This record gives sequence, structure tokens and C-alpha cells, in this order.
Amino acid sequence: MTRLATALGKALETVPAQGPVAVALSGGLDSWVLALLLRERGTAVRGYTLRSDVAGYCEWPQTQALAGQFGMPLEAIRVGPGAFAEALPRFLAVTKTPIYNLHPVSKLLLAEALAQRGETMAVTGDGADQVFRCDRDCDLFPLTQACFLHAGVRLHTPFLSAAVRALCVEPDSEKRPVRELAALLGIPAIPKRPTLYPGGDILNETRKILEGMACAASRG
Repeated sequence: MTRLATALGKALETVPAQGPVAVALSGGLDSWVLALLLRERGTAVRGYTLRSDVAGYCEWPQTQALAGQFGMPLEAIRVGPGAFAEALPRFLAVTKTPIYNLHPVSKLLLAEALAQRGETMAVTGDGADQVFRCDRDCDLFPLTQACFLHAGVRLHTPFLSAAVRALCVEPDSEKRPVRELAALLGIPAIPKRPTLYPGGDILNETRKILEGMACAASRG
């Protein structure tokens, strides 16, 4: 195996070996690398993914195809197209942060759904892009953490472990070590694409909602 496989394996040592372990799966490489590494060590994996059926955004077809290829149990959490806008005030109440795109709301929808299903921990591929780009900060991950903490589901993020970060000494936006490991695990090459919810910039809307919340709190 590769150095990345060793580093991720070390990071996964704290995940219960017997399982089943909840893994948040998407149509990308990162989460599938983790799911297959867990299964290689003999841990049962239960995959979860959001299915919105929003054109240009929903990754259900790719995720379902990968689940079929690997015989991975996968539950699609159905959320209608209106669920993101409906959950926005709730998301802002949790994160206290204005956002410019609705994609981060998916983290709250997923966290709440996992909690409703009795899951208390979830393995995710969050942070892989930032680590391999050698970013020093990430605007999405703190929001993700806040959503899962609010829902009472503990996040396990192996790509953010010290062992993995130590491998990233220069920016690599292509995440070549991840692609190399994915190929060894039999995952087909998947091009990276931006994950943005269709629609315009909602920054002003989120600011207004937060201002309204602040005013209501001051009156209370």
C-alpha cells in the first residue's frame, strides 16, 4: 500500500473495528477511499448520502453506481429541492455565519438525518481538498463541525489527521496520492468538480436573517 494508506489507516484506528460504521459517501474519491479502507480491515460500513435530485448538484447517480460496484450498503437520504432553503434559518441559527451558497446547508441536513437514525459518529472525507492544497484555513469545515456538533453526531475526519497532513509538503490540487490509492482500491477515475448549489449569491439574504435573529434576541 501507499504512504497515504498507512497514514489513513492510522487515523482510522480509533474507529470501532466491529462496526457497522456510518460513512458519509458522495460521488467523489475521498469518502470512498475511507469506506474501502475500513472494509479492508474487516469493519462493516453503512453508507449514507443525501439525494436531492437537483440537476447539476446531486451526486446520487455516481454514488449509487459506486455502491453497486463495491457492494456497499447505501442509504439515500431524500431531501426535496426546497429542503435547503427551508433549513437555511436553522443552519444560520447553528453556525451564526453568513454564507454565499446553499451547499453548506447539506451538512446540517445530513447531520440531522444521521442523528434521527441513531448514528452517533460518522466518518467523512472532509478536509482532503484543503490538506492537499496546503490551505491554512477552510470556510466550510468549521460550519460542518458546528452542524454535526449541534446534531450530536461526532465527526471523524481522517484526512485532517496529523499523519496525513505530514505527507502534504507542497500544494497538490489534483490530490495525486488520493488518486493513486483510489486506483489501487479499484475506484474509477473521477474528475474533481465544484460543489455549489445552483442559484445566485445568497450572502445578503443570510446577513439579513442573522440580523433579524440578533434583533429578536436583543428584544428577548
